[in-house]
Amino acid sequence: MRTGSIIQSGLRGFADIETSLKAIKKLLPFSIVLFRSDFSKEEDLKQLINNINHLYRIEAGIDPPIIAVDQEGGNVVRIPWLDYNPSNFFTGSFNNLNFTLYIGRLTGSQLYNRGIRWNLAPVLDILNGYNQVILERSFSEKVEAVAEHGAYYIKGLQEAGVAATAKHFPGHGSVLDDSHLVLPKDSRGFSAVMNDAYPFISAIESHVRSIMLSHVLYDSIDPDYPASLSEKVQNILRDELKFNGVILTDSVDMKAVSANYTISEIVKKSVGNEADVIEIADLNRGLEISDYILKIDKDKLKKKVERIGHILPEKTLSYSPQPDLLNSISLSFNSVLREINLDPQEHIFLVFLDTRPESNVVEEKDSSNSVVKRIKLTELDIEVTNLDKLIKNNAVGSQIIFVGRNEHLKDRFTSLNRLSEHNKCVFISTSVSRDLGVINKNIGYIAAYSSKTENIVGSIYRALGFF
Repeated sequence: MRTGSIIQSGLRGFADIETSLKAIKKLLPFSIVLFRSDFSKEEDLKQLINNINHLYRIEAGIDPPIIAVDQEGGNVVRIPWLDYNPSNFFTGSFNNLNFTLYIGRLTGSQLYNRGIRWNLAPVLDILNGYNQVILERSFSEKVEAVAEHGAYYIKGLQEAGVAATAKHFPGHGSVLDDSHLVLPKDSRGFSAVMNDAYPFISAIESHVRSIMLSHVLYDSIDPDYPASLSEKVQNILRDELKFNGVILTDSVDMKAVSANYTISEIVKKSVGNEADVIEIADLNRGLEISDYILKIDKDKLKKKVERIGHILPEKTLSYSPQPDLLNSISLSFNSVLREINLDPQEHIFLVFLDTRPESNVVEEKDSSNSVVKRIKLTELDIEVTNLDKLIKNNAVGSQIIFVGRNEHLKDRFTSLNRLSEHNKCVFISTSVSRDLGVINKNIGYIAAYSSKTENIVGSIYRALGFF
């Protein structure tokens, strides 16, 4: 039994894809997770998957790996040219379960057709408080809504023949820290933690094929180890919730675990317990991890490999969902939380406040160029500029649309407020609307829930009073 049989590895850690594939040949993980940086266009993606499959089938003489991605939608998409859903929070706010089912089917179909059979989605964390890692990745602040929408998304995805992953058990939404950087601690009582775990129970009832463990330490369950390494948390999932599918860790190169535990400890406490798969984005670390897997009991490994062997669902969807509905709703559904209509006959400044990701889970994905391209087709008199230029030129009597997010965490909202004193302004939020209170009441506010092109364009049309 090869050690890679319980490893999901990325291709990171080497200078180029060719070198990474040579290293993959040494490890031969059962699953390879792809990231946005691994390819630049559709042809690259197709060639990469073909090269991986050739390496396994022809060079190694074994079955090809299961190709996986984090195609959640919203700000976490690895294949940005697919017709991805705007965000889970958008979906939860629209609150139509048939639409959620359709999104799962559409996403699953588009992945399946590209040879990708495992989606590390959906996020089933509750949006509690403020966590930069979660935000619009969550369906809702309400437990029942997250459970319902999660179950319908899982059903749609798996009907299309793609395994779903409910994450991050038992819930990452009630901590403030980013597990990519530090080890978050959830100090709430056991009942509160398990209340947040309810969507995962619903996911199990919906026959979800895999569940990802969080890198969060839950004091009321295990004060020494995060869920990904905690035998106690894993036993809750396996014994109390009766989950018989695949349990995997979040990526163990994240600093929550890599900076606090040795490789030996990480392996022993994850796949050495009830976790079946250890995820590692960095291939170098994957090669190191494989040595420690040899120390795990062979009978225990055999059971894990058997579970992994049943992870892929049968494709039962008999038709090919089309993106028309998704794109039309993305354009038309947004929430006007403070209404101010601009005049489309007059000049308008358009300011994109955020072009870089706030969290490590988000890879570079700037939609400003595609938004501008769409707006230009209308021949509206819209000029793209930046905040510093507006301030420097002392804009007065102008119409301004700001596109941004989470202004309550940044000091620039004071500049927006000052500009609104002498200009007519609308703010379009691409996240959850926690910053509504810091933005002046004379600034219009539209919640787009996503940085997806259609959502921003639709919100601009809304600001111009088109609907």
